[in-house]
This record gives sequence, C-alpha cells and structure tokens, in this order.
Amino acid sequence: MLTKEYIKDHFIDAYFVDEERQNIEILQTSEDKKSVFPTVIPFEKEHGQFQVLESVMSVDELHERTYNKKKEERRLFEEQLVRIAERDGMVMSGNNNPKELFPSVVSAIVNDTENEDHLFSLKLALFEVNEIRDSQDTELKSAIRKGKTKAEVLFNALKIILAKSN
Repeated sequence: MLTKEYIKDHFIDAYFVDEERQNIEILQTSEDKKSVFPTVIPFEKEHGQFQVLESVMSVDELHERTYNKKKEERRLFEEQLVRIAERDGMVMSGNNNPKELFPSVVSAIVNDTENEDHLFSLKLALFEVNEIRDSQDTELKSAIRKGKTKAEVLFNALKIILAKSN
C-alpha cells in the first residue's frame, strides 16, 4: 500500500501504461533500496493511491514523463531495427563516411552476388534515380529488372546514366 511517507523516500518514476491513460505504473524501491518494484494504480483523482502519487508528481509531470518515456522507447526500438537491418545486410552501415561506406558498397556488390534480397533492394533503389526512372530505353530498363547479379544490374543502370551524361 502506498503512503505519502513511504513514497517520499522510495519513489523513482511514474507514467501511464495504456493508450487510454487510465492506468499508471509507479516505480519505487524496496525498504532496503536494493530492489525496484512496480505498482499499477487507476487514474482516478479520488483514489487514495493516486492522491499519494500527487504528493511527489503532478498530473502535468505524469503526462510529460509518459510522453518522454514513449519517445525514448521509440528511439531505442528504431536503433534496434537499424542494428538488425545492418546485421542482416538490409542496409549499409558506415554513417556516410566514405572510408567505411565505399568498401561496404563494393563488398555488397562483389560478395553474395545473387542474394535475392540485395538484388531486389538494388533494383528498387536504381529505379528511384531520375535518369533511370525517366529513361526511354526500355531495353536497358528491362535488363535491369531481369538482372541476375548485382554487377549485371549495375552495369545496365550505368549504361543509362552514362548515355544521359553524353
């Protein structure tokens, strides 16, 4: 049971745990402060435990803390997705540093040349290039679509790009 005296010395954090913002999770330490335990209470202003929470955190702070927690959770989730995508070769790493990026690009082209996921992503990316997308050379565009290796796909794409620059 939460009390004003206990929460004053053991309160860590509180935030809403549902989209409807009807339930609040309160984190607090144990008596010896070696453990953390959660307590979920309803968001009811008349509820005794909510009144105890208000002694250490206002409703505005509760909403702000919930917003910041969700924002941080999203940031961590996105970072994890990027790590997984890099690990699985779905995106290039290197943070646009040419010393790291270009060796990664060359390696992706030369190694695992028939990887279907890589080929598909490469073809999609190439058709985002204006010179290729807008090209009237249907034969080369078809060759890009039907290409079986990354080098073959890039070779035909470069033919279109070089033809445009001449």
